[in-house]
Amino acid sequence: MRRPRLGLTAILRCVIAHGAILLSALAPAGSASAQPDFAPDGSAWNSVSELIRIAQSREITVAIPSRLDIGEVEANDALLILAPQEELPAGALTAFLNAGGRACVADDFGAGDSFLRVFQIGRGEPDPEIATRLRGNPALLVARPVGNHRLARGVRALVANHPAVVYHRGLSPIFSLGEGEALVLAGAVSEGRLVVVSDPSVFIDNMLQLRGNHRFAENLVEYLTEVRGGTLYVVGPETRVVGRFGEPGADRPLHDLRAALETVASLDIPGPALRIAALALAAIAVILALGALPRRSPYRSARMFARPPSKGGFLGRVEFFSRRKVNLLQPLMVYKFELEDEILRRLSLSGRALLRDVLAAMKRRGMPETDLNQMRELLLELDRLHGLADQPPAPPTVSARRFEELVERGDALLARISPPEAA
Repeated sequence: MRRPRLGLTAILRCVIAHGAILLSALAPAGSASAQPDFAPDGSAWNSVSELIRIAQSREITVAIPSRLDIGEVEANDALLILAPQEELPAGALTAFLNAGGRACVADDFGAGDSFLRVFQIGRGEPDPEIATRLRGNPALLVARPVGNHRLARGVRALVANHPAVVYHRGLSPIFSLGEGEALVLAGAVSEGRLVVVSDPSVFIDNMLQLRGNHRFAENLVEYLTEVRGGTLYVVGPETRVVGRFGEPGADRPLHDLRAALETVASLDIPGPALRIAALALAAIAVILALGALPRRSPYRSARMFARPPSKGGFLGRVEFFSRRKVNLLQPLMVYKFELEDEILRRLSLSGRALLRDVLAAMKRRGMPETDLNQMRELLLELDRLHGLADQPPAPPTVSARRFEELVERGDALLARISPPEAA
């Protein structure tokens, strides 16, 4: 069968694309664009703006976090991790995949190695004598499709720039640089899917000028997100990936304390014993909160105090205590310490700040007088309850309704204070 003749325009485009890629591969390390590698926007050769455009053109919701809490990711979401510079949380990602999530880790010589070893995927350098070179350039190696995997549809060749190779004794390569030297592997992890690409530069704008690379990027985006209705998280080299799947905020110091409170609330134990346990946990909260005040708080999300519609969290605890007619003072004190810590962080104040310092900082932010008055009333009320906790004849009683009212007021005021990153 005769191949169709290319027009002059198509020939010129091909020459320009190959020339640009050759120049980028030959450029010395210090001559790269000022724009960081894998930037999600911009027009530099090393950005991934075209990859983002491919996803958005398919009406896929794309998120580009500067910090990713795996606990906030749903099972129908997808992760595209590019050249990670910090070790990935293998347990959290494995749980995400087991629940049905899909992920692609594109990494050559970065920090993804420890995560890949969990799945017995090895990584190494290609044999320069085996792989086909683009125009004889030893940096630009050409991988060919193996089999009929969906990721290889319409892709006759995939060009890599200074790639590594990956291998797994039970998985056949989808694209191979040579015998046993895979550029792309994919496999099932329980209900989920994992794709491994041993060269993240396959996805930079310069490389996506090649038809095969562009089609592979399209295939990958569709494979990760197909009819799932979730979000595609594009995770760049500087993005921190933290937490535990299914547990938002698990990397926060007080997360396990909250879990302990919920465990106490789930036990059918006598009222006095329950109060003793709550007091002990609240004392731990005081120590942790005071120890954390001088440092930058780990809380990052406006959802810190969001209460889920399920029976977990503060709502579940409130419902439990309300059924048993137990005082909610101690859980409220735990909330008080977390709230104060986050207020100080958002206002960039020292851990020894006084109430007047908080109000002055809010005023400098341009917040209205009504917010200042509401903040003053709330913090004074929480301090009053804290001061009466150990006073005879008995601690003040906080009902479920009062507990919810104070938490809602705190949530509303906190939402009006922009975090430092957005201030």
